[in-house]
Amino acid sequence: MEVFDVRKIGKRAAALGMILCMLLPVLGGCGKKGGIRFTAGLKDTELFRLEEEICERPEAMIFMLSQKTKYEHEYGSGIWEVMIGDKTFGEYMRDNLQDFLAKMKCMVLMAEKYEVVLTDEENVRISQAAETYVNGLSDQVRKATSIDKTAAETVFHDYYISNRLMEKLTADVSTEISEDEARVIRVQQIFLGTEGLSGTEKEVKRTEAQNIRTQAEAGADFSVLGKNENEAEEFELELCRGEAEPQFEEAAFALSSGQISEVVETAYGFHVIKCINNYDEAKTAENKEALVRKHKEDRFYEYYDAFVKTIVAEYNEKAWKRLDYREDFGTPGSDFYEVYYQYFNDGQQ
Repeated sequence: MEVFDVRKIGKRAAALGMILCMLLPVLGGCGKKGGIRFTAGLKDTELFRLEEEICERPEAMIFMLSQKTKYEHEYGSGIWEVMIGDKTFGEYMRDNLQDFLAKMKCMVLMAEKYEVVLTDEENVRISQAAETYVNGLSDQVRKATSIDKTAAETVFHDYYISNRLMEKLTADVSTEISEDEARVIRVQQIFLGTEGLSGTEKEVKRTEAQNIRTQAEAGADFSVLGKNENEAEEFELELCRGEAEPQFEEAAFALSSGQISEVVETAYGFHVIKCINNYDEAKTAENKEALVRKHKEDRFYEYYDAFVKTIVAEYNEKAWKRLDYREDFGTPGSDFYEVYYQYFNDGQQ
């Protein structure tokens, strides 16, 4: 029997790549003016149409193969039957793939509007990347998926120009993030919950928390106190700004390393906080990069959200349902992302 760590799956489930990994209900967004049309007008191999942009099944298969390889290597082929809410993981990933591809096609249309034009040299690299990718596929995979150089060129082009669009629309976003804004700290907490308690019962908890703080200040081992008194699932926390209750955050970020807070009251109860490290340099650097990306994404979506309202989507429901992550297509021998970063060094995997 295979055992899966659903927590890990949840963290990685939407990881379809780089700037396009922020999955939105794109087709729903496109539906605000003309909306989604479930249509029989598309060919069997055509998954959807956004204006003049059509997504063909082989294009979807390129990303699908990449995801199948990664997840099955880590979790086994039974991963696709694991339930995520009311769906199997395979159905969940198929829905995400639909959103991802629709978003990418929207960005291709946006690239035309904002005059993102590729150079001859860039187009040559796209062609070379497509050839490298297809040549790396086994005959079995090419036959099972109908992936050819034309489909691969379309995917490499769309993915690359989407990134170029992102760069152009966010070029004026400041990359200056202060150390304090990005600062990551590590703290320990002893939490006493008060939800559902009467006023008198809450005061009893407050007194207990104050006694715990007094013991800690007198030199008692905070870890031992936590083991005996903490009612939260987590004792040690890594925090960025904006991740905790305001009262907790204010108290935690005001501490020096080794310092213990006063009793902090939040909507959930009372906390006694000890700061282990008030400046994790490596994590702060990572968070600074993440904040820059978020600022760029926020700017990008100002353009994107306005654009998708003007788009009408035609969607081939039957064709989508035929995409099945459980199907055995053979061993690919070639991965889209690996080939992409071989030819284009414009982002992180």
